[in-house]
Amino acid sequence: MEPKIYRDPHRGRILWTGIIVALVVLGAIVLATVSLNRTMKSTGAFTGKIIAKEFTPAPAQEITVGAGGLRSTEVAGEYMLQVETPDATRVFNVWVDRTVYDEVKVGDDYYVIPTH
Repeated sequence: MEPKIYRDPHRGRILWTGIIVALVVLGAIVLATVSLNRTMKSTGAFTGKIIAKEFTPAPAQEITVGAGGLRSTEVAGEYMLQVETPDATRVFNVWVDRTVYDEVKVGDDYYVIPTH
Protein backbone atom coordinates (compact mmCIF):
# COMPACT_ATOMS: atom_id res chain seq x y z
CA MET A 1 0.00 0.00 0.00
CA GLU A 2 1.34 3.44 -0.99
CA PRO A 3 1.64 6.13 1.69
CA LYS A 4 -0.78 9.01 1.33
CA ILE A 5 0.80 12.33 0.40
CA TYR A 6 -1.11 15.47 1.20
CA ARG A 7 -0.49 18.40 -1.07
CA ASP A 8 -2.02 21.73 -0.07
CA PRO A 9 -4.10 23.03 -2.96
CA HIS A 10 -3.40 26.64 -1.90
CA ARG A 11 0.38 26.26 -1.73
CA GLY A 12 1.11 27.93 -5.09
CA ARG A 13 -1.24 30.85 -4.44
CA ILE A 14 0.31 31.50 -1.01
CA LEU A 15 3.83 31.32 -2.44
CA TRP A 16 3.10 33.75 -5.29
CA THR A 17 1.23 36.14 -2.98
CA GLY A 18 4.26 36.24 -0.69
CA ILE A 19 6.62 36.91 -3.59
CA ILE A 20 4.40 39.72 -4.93
CA VAL A 21 4.10 41.35 -1.49
CA ALA A 22 7.90 41.19 -1.05
CA LEU A 23 8.43 42.81 -4.47
CA VAL A 24 5.93 45.59 -3.65
CA VAL A 25 7.67 46.32 -0.34
CA LEU A 26 11.10 46.30 -2.01
CA GLY A 27 9.79 48.61 -4.75
CA ALA A 28 8.41 51.02 -2.14
CA ILE A 29 11.79 51.14 -0.36
CA VAL A 30 13.62 51.83 -3.64
CA LEU A 31 11.10 54.52 -4.62
CA ALA A 32 11.40 56.22 -1.22
CA THR A 33 15.20 56.18 -1.42
CA VAL A 34 15.26 57.68 -4.92
CA SER A 35 12.67 60.29 -3.96
CA LEU A 36 14.59 61.31 -0.84
CA ASN A 37 17.83 61.55 -2.83
CA ARG A 38 16.14 63.79 -5.42
CA THR A 39 14.64 65.98 -2.67
CA MET A 40 17.98 66.38 -0.90
CA LYS A 41 19.73 67.34 -4.15
CA SER A 42 17.10 69.98 -4.88
CA THR A 43 17.64 71.60 -1.45
CA GLY A 44 21.31 72.16 -2.23
CA ALA A 45 22.48 70.01 0.69
CA PHE A 46 25.92 68.49 0.34
CA THR A 47 28.70 66.78 2.25
CA GLY A 48 31.90 68.77 2.05
CA LYS A 49 35.31 68.91 3.70
CA ILE A 50 36.02 71.16 6.67
CA ILE A 51 38.89 73.41 5.57
CA ALA A 52 39.06 75.66 8.64
CA LYS A 53 37.70 76.12 12.15
CA GLU A 54 37.32 79.59 13.65
CA PHE A 55 36.44 80.76 17.13
CA THR A 56 35.58 84.41 17.66
CA PRO A 57 35.63 85.34 21.34
CA ALA A 58 32.60 87.38 22.23
CA PRO A 59 31.67 86.66 25.83
CA ALA A 60 27.98 87.20 26.40
CA GLN A 61 25.11 86.08 28.55
CA GLU A 62 22.08 84.65 26.77
CA ILE A 63 18.72 84.81 28.51
CA THR A 64 16.04 82.43 27.28
CA VAL A 65 12.35 82.54 28.15
CA GLY A 66 10.62 79.19 28.02
CA ALA A 67 8.30 76.77 29.79
CA GLY A 68 10.73 76.53 32.72
CA GLY A 69 10.88 80.30 33.11
CA LEU A 70 13.98 82.44 32.57
CA ARG A 71 17.28 80.68 31.89
CA SER A 72 20.67 82.33 31.69
CA THR A 73 23.62 80.84 29.80
CA GLU A 74 27.18 82.07 29.44
CA VAL A 75 28.35 82.09 25.81
CA ALA A 76 32.10 82.28 25.15
CA GLY A 77 31.77 83.36 21.52
CA GLU A 78 30.94 82.15 18.01
CA TYR A 79 32.09 78.78 16.68
CA MET A 80 32.31 78.56 12.89
CA LEU A 81 33.37 75.91 10.40
CA GLN A 82 34.39 76.68 6.83
CA VAL A 83 33.14 73.84 4.64
CA GLU A 84 34.20 73.47 1.00
CA THR A 85 31.80 72.01 -1.57
CA PRO A 86 32.75 68.65 -3.13
CA ASP A 87 33.66 70.33 -6.42
CA ALA A 88 35.82 72.90 -4.54
CA THR A 89 34.03 75.87 -6.11
CA ARG A 90 32.51 77.42 -2.99
CA VAL A 91 33.16 77.69 0.73
CA PHE A 92 30.30 77.91 3.22
CA ASN A 93 30.55 79.38 6.71
CA VAL A 94 28.59 77.19 9.12
CA TRP A 95 27.99 78.40 12.68
CA VAL A 96 27.81 75.49 15.10
CA ASP A 97 27.47 74.72 18.78
CA ARG A 98 30.60 74.29 20.88
CA THR A 99 30.08 70.53 21.20
CA VAL A 100 30.01 70.12 17.40
CA TYR A 101 33.03 72.42 17.08
CA ASP A 102 34.98 70.27 19.55
CA GLU A 103 33.97 66.96 17.90
CA VAL A 104 35.11 67.74 14.35
CA LYS A 105 38.53 68.56 12.96
CA VAL A 106 39.90 70.07 9.78
CA GLY A 107 39.70 67.52 6.95
CA ASP A 108 36.55 65.79 8.25
CA ASP A 109 33.43 65.47 6.11
CA TYR A 110 30.54 67.67 7.23
CA TYR A 111 26.91 67.66 6.02
CA VAL A 112 25.64 71.15 5.15
CA ILE A 113 22.14 72.35 4.33
CA PRO A 114 22.63 75.85 2.93
CA THR A 115 20.17 78.58 3.87
CA HIS A 116 19.45 80.59 0.75
